[in-house]
Amino acid sequence: MKKVAVVGLYAIKNAGDNILCEATQYLIKQKNPETEIVEVDVNPRVKSYSGLELIPFWISKVLIKISGYIFKYENSSKFRYYYEYFMWWLKINHKFKKQLSNVDAIVFAGGGFLKFRTQGLNYYVEQIMKIARKNHIPVMMNGVGIEGYSEKDIRCQRLKQAINQDCFKVITTRDDIDTLKNCYITNPNIKIARVGDPALWVPECYNLQKNDHPTPVIGVNVIRGRVYQAYGNTLTEFELLNFYKKLIQGIEDRGWDWVLFSNGMAADQKFGTMLLNALGCRDRNKMMPNARNSVEFLKQIRSFQLVFGARLHACITSYALDVPVIGLIWSEKLRIFADVIGKKQSFFEEDQLNIDNILNAMEREMNSGYDGKIRENLRQLTKQYLDGFMESLGE
Repeated sequence: MKKVAVVGLYAIKNAGDNILCEATQYLIKQKNPETEIVEVDVNPRVKSYSGLELIPFWISKVLIKISGYIFKYENSSKFRYYYEYFMWWLKINHKFKKQLSNVDAIVFAGGGFLKFRTQGLNYYVEQIMKIARKNHIPVMMNGVGIEGYSEKDIRCQRLKQAINQDCFKVITTRDDIDTLKNCYITNPNIKIARVGDPALWVPECYNLQKNDHPTPVIGVNVIRGRVYQAYGNTLTEFELLNFYKKLIQGIEDRGWDWVLFSNGMAADQKFGTMLLNALGCRDRNKMMPNARNSVEFLKQIRSFQLVFGARLHACITSYALDVPVIGLIWSEKLRIFADVIGKKQSFFEEDQLNIDNILNAMEREMNSGYDGKIRENLRQLTKQYLDGFMESLGE
C-alpha cells in the first residue's frame, strides 16, 4: 500500500482550495482505493501546533504582520526573499519534515503553487522540494495555476530551481502551459501538459449533478475590495464597490432576483456586508452565510440560474456543474480559464466593466450552454496524468 502526501491549503476558509484537495484525493482513490492519504496543509492554523512548536509559530506570525507593512507588491529584492523565506521556514519547516518523513510520493493538489508575487506559496514549494530531494520522494503538481514569470525576481528564480529537480516527475497546469514550457521547465525528464482543474471532477467527487430546476436567482460572487491592486491592477476598493452597486441595480432593473455569496474568505464576506450597506439593503438574507463545507458551497452554486463569478473556483465549479457563469478578470488565471472553455466574451477585464454589456452577457449565457467535449477532454486529461504518476510508483 502506497502512502501519498496530498499538499494543499486545507485550513484556509476558501471553498476553492478545499475542493481542490478533496477532488485530488478522490481521483487518487479512484486509481487505487487502498492508497493511504497524508494531508499536508501548507498554511496550518495555530490549533495544529502544541508545546515548543508554538514559539516559532508565533514569531513567524509577528514577522508576517511586519512584512505587510514593509514590502510593497512590486518589491522583488533579495532582502525580501530571505526575510519571507525565514518567516515561513519558522512556521512550517519542522511540520513538513514530520509529515513527509515516510511517504512514497507527493502530489500538489492544484491551486496557484507556481506564483511568487502574492501569498508566499513559492516558499512552501521550495521547502517541500528540499525534503523531497533529500529523501528521494517523487513529486507531481496536479493541474496547478501559473501566475507570471520573471528573470529578475529572485523568488521566481528560486522557485524555478526547486521544480527542476530530478525528483519532480510531472507538472500539469490548468492554464499557462506556454510559460511553464518556455520559461519554468529546463529539466527534459519532467512531463508537462495542460489539463483541466481538478475541481472539474466535483460532480462525481460529491455525487452532485446538474440541477435541472434551479431557483430563478443570480448568485453574485463577492471578493475582497483590494484584490485588483494586490495583483498589480489599478481598480480601488471604492471603485469595485461602486461597480457591484451599479451591477445589482441593473439586475433589479431587468426584473431579475439576486443574492450575494462568497467562497468563504472573511475579507470577501466583509465586502459583501459593505455592499449591502452601500445599497441601503436591510434584508440580511441577501448575503448568504458562509458555507460550512464544500458540499454546502457546491449546493449554493448549483441552486443559481446564473453565477456572476469573482473568485476563480466560483467560476470553475459553476462550469463543472453546468451553471451559466459570467466573470471578472483581475488575474491572468481568470483570463486563461475563460479562453480555455471558449467563453472569452463572458469575462470582463478591468477596463471593460460596462454594466449594460455585462447584463447583456448574463442574458445571453442564461440561454446558451457549454461545449461538453471541451470540458470532458479537460477532465480526462487531468485524470490521465494523475493516473500515470500513480502507476509509476509501482505496487
